[in-house]
Amino acid sequence: MTQYVAGIDLGGTNISAIFMDAEGQTHGWVTWPTEAARGPAEVINRIISLTKFLMDKNSITAQQLRGIGLGVPGLVNSREGRSVFSPNLPGWRDIPVAGLVAAGTGVPVLIDNDVRMAAWGEKLLGAGRDREDVICLTLGTGIGAGIFIQDKLYTGRDESAGEIGHVTVEKDGPRCSCGNYGCLEMYASGRGIARRMRAAIAAGAASLVLDLAHGDAGSITAAMVCQAAARGDQAAEQVIKETAVYLGIALAGLANILNPQRIVLGGGVMGAGELLLAPVRRVVRERAMPLNREVEIVAAELGDLAGATGAAAIARKEFMLGEERATWTW
Repeated sequence: MTQYVAGIDLGGTNISAIFMDAEGQTHGWVTWPTEAARGPAEVINRIISLTKFLMDKNSITAQQLRGIGLGVPGLVNSREGRSVFSPNLPGWRDIPVAGLVAAGTGVPVLIDNDVRMAAWGEKLLGAGRDREDVICLTLGTGIGAGIFIQDKLYTGRDESAGEIGHVTVEKDGPRCSCGNYGCLEMYASGRGIARRMRAAIAAGAASLVLDLAHGDAGSITAAMVCQAAARGDQAAEQVIKETAVYLGIALAGLANILNPQRIVLGGGVMGAGELLLAPVRRVVRERAMPLNREVEIVAAELGDLAGATGAAAIARKEFMLGEERATWTW
C-alpha cells in the first residue's frame, strides 16, 4: 500500500496543499482561499477540510496518510507546534496549530515558518538541490530567507534566523513595520517596489504603470512594475534597477558572512526575471570580497509550489524516513 505525506502552505490569501509519496514524488495540488478574516478556528478547519478534500480527490485513505508538514507565516515554535505570531493572519497569537490539525486529521503534524518551508522545497527539489551551502530568499510581500549550512537548515536560538528583510540598507530610510528604519523590505519587497513606484509617479515620472493600475496609484503592485519594465517603461526600469542595488548590497553582505555556494531568489518579485537578476549579480560582484564574488545567484524553480512541496519533503523526512529534526537543522 503506497504511503503519503501532505505538505500544506498557509498564506494570508490562500492555502495550498500537495501530497508526496515515499519516493519523494509529488501528487496533486490544490489551493483554497484562506478566509483569514474569519479567525484562527475557521482557518484551522479549512486546513483540515482541504486535507480531506485532497485525499478524496486522489483516492488516498486515512491508512495511507502518514503525516502532514505545514508552513505557517510569521514567528513559530516548531518544537512545540505553535504559531507564536502571524501578522497576516488576524488573531493568530500563540495558536497550537500542529495539535489542532492533528486532532482534526488523525495524523501527526509538524510546522515551521512558511519561508523556511519554501526554502526546503528549493533546497531538496528545486534550484538548490545540488549544493550544500545555500541561501534561499523569498521576495514577496515581505522578505525572508532559509539558510542552509552543510545541508542543514540554520534556525538560530529562537528559530528566527533568516530575517534578511530587516537588514538595514539605508540608514535614513523610511520606518519599517518592524520598528527599524531603512530595512531591505522597504526597498526590495513587493510592497517596497510598489511604494517607490508610487513615489516616482507622485514626483512627476510618466509611466505605463499608472495605466496598468487604471489611473489609481494606490492600487499599483510590484507585478505591474515588473510588467511595465519588461515593456521598456523607463520609470519602472529605474525602480527595478534601484531594487537590484539594495538587494545586491544585502546579498553581498550575506555572501561575505556565510560564504554560500549558491543564492536562490524566489517569490513574486522574481517576475522581473533577468531584469532584476543581472544587475543583482553585478552589484554582488562589485561589493563582495574576492572569494565571494562568484557566488551563484539563480532564480527559484518551484514557483507557487515551493512552500507546500518543502512542507511535504520535511514531513517525509520525519514521518517516513524516521530522520530526527536534530539531524537536519542547526
